[in-house]
Amino acid sequence: MKVIYTLFLSLLIVQCEKNLSSRIESLLQTQLGHTLLSTAQLALQTNTPLDRIIDTLQELEDKYQKDQKEEDLENREFQQKCDTDLSNLNNEIDDINRLKVKIQGAIDQLKASIESKKKILDEKNALRKNLRKGMNEVDVIREYQVKVYEDKRGEVGKIIKTLEEVKLVYAQKLRTNFLELQTEKTTVKPEVFAEVTKQLVSFGKLKSLGKPFQDIIDFMIQMSQNGNNIGVLRNIIDLSESLIRQIDEIWQVERKAEEERVRWYTEYQKFNNTDFKIYDKEINELEALIQSLKDRLADNQRKIDDLTLRLESKEYTKEDRRNECQQAAYDYTQRRMSRAVDRNIVSEVVGLLNVNMRDLKETLAQKMAAGDRI
Repeated sequence: MKVIYTLFLSLLIVQCEKNLSSRIESLLQTQLGHTLLSTAQLALQTNTPLDRIIDTLQELEDKYQKDQKEEDLENREFQQKCDTDLSNLNNEIDDINRLKVKIQGAIDQLKASIESKKKILDEKNALRKNLRKGMNEVDVIREYQVKVYEDKRGEVGKIIKTLEEVKLVYAQKLRTNFLELQTEKTTVKPEVFAEVTKQLVSFGKLKSLGKPFQDIIDFMIQMSQNGNNIGVLRNIIDLSESLIRQIDEIWQVERKAEEERVRWYTEYQKFNNTDFKIYDKEINELEALIQSLKDRLADNQRKIDDLTLRLESKEYTKEDRRNECQQAAYDYTQRRMSRAVDRNIVSEVVGLLNVNMRDLKETLAQKMAAGDRI
């Protein structure tokens, strides 16, 4: 039994020596472990007190821990600042998007209002155009009426003037022969009737007289052509006077009709000019309103463009800040892992010095003897 125990103990010692050698070899594979073991060996060779070596290493271990706590705090504060910045940027982006939606709604309303006002404006312009067209048509009719009236007045004036001249000529002939013994059969020189015929024939077909009057004129022409005595002369004078009176009566009716047409045309123009002024006022107001709406639309469109640029800038800033924070978190994690590895190395070296000092010195000595550089 004693032999077995001794054998087991020997195997355990060998195993422990192998574990120790493996641990030292692992430490030597790292730059920090290699440095610490080399420094520890040098200090032991110069008879530096072990407690001093361990205290130095523990101070280094404590410094790692302290630095880690400080960086942990800095990282938390930095990440909190990142969260705050990103939250503020998100809020600003949301505010910009809400404002864009609001302004876009105003733009849509303005566009609809402009289209609505344009339709009303088109309707007003169409009504004004139709009114002008109607007035132009009335103007054409009125110009024709005036021309017809003036033509009639000129023609009637010519008729009355000619009849007055005929009457005057015949009256003079009668007065010339007054002292002579005259009867209805008294002969009148043919040239007198020829002159009358010439005057009456010059009328031609008179448009301004109706057929009865034209028949009288034709009858008077016939009498002047066939007449050869004072009786015919007097008949022509009487017919002329009667015709002048009748023509004047008819012309007075025509003149009153023209006055009525003038009065109606004046009232028509006045009424339509009033409508024109109303249309012009409404059209001008609509055009001014449409222009005002267009100005507001352009102003809102500029605001949308500015907000779009601001939104893009905020999105870029947010993305840059997010990347910055993520990179900082990644760098922090890498440093923390590296510092933890280094602290573990220091801790393990301290453990070796505290527990396996003798074995550590022998193992390092053996490695040096074997030609390994430490």
